[in-house]
Amino acid sequence: MPDLLAGSPITALDTPPSPSSVQGTTITTTSTTFVATGADCAVTFTAPTTGRVKLITSARMTNAAANGTSGTLVAPETRLGSVVGSGTVVEAASDAIGPSHYGAAFSSITRTHLLTGLTPGAVYNSRLLIRTSNTLDTASVANRELIVEPAT
Repeated sequence: MPDLLAGSPITALDTPPSPSSVQGTTITTTSTTFVATGADCAVTFTAPTTGRVKLITSARMTNAAANGTSGTLVAPETRLGSVVGSGTVVEAASDAIGPSHYGAAFSSITRTHLLTGLTPGAVYNSRLLIRTSNTLDTASVANRELIVEPAT
């Protein structure tokens, strides 16, 4: 096993801090496409030398569907640059990368997603977007949290 202390020094890009954002305010939408609503739950970060980060998303969700079959979906959107919500989209919000909940009872859910292909040293911004699966129903989200961690 190699001696980790004897190798080259660890650079700031190898071990950047894990930025995080917590937003407790309840937000709602009737949009079936991912939208930003209310105060952003967002972070800016510098890509590590691996070009890979873990996006950890959690939220407390419910949907005002009378029959409990509509869903509330939350997903991160990642863009190039330090201005939240601006810059070229690197990865769009999608159902495949964030937590979802179908039902009228509140449920807290966490999902981890690996984002790859980032340019080491470049600055990015990620924010959480929400949507409902049915325009006749209202998606509600509270206690949103987004954490970005460097990945190997």
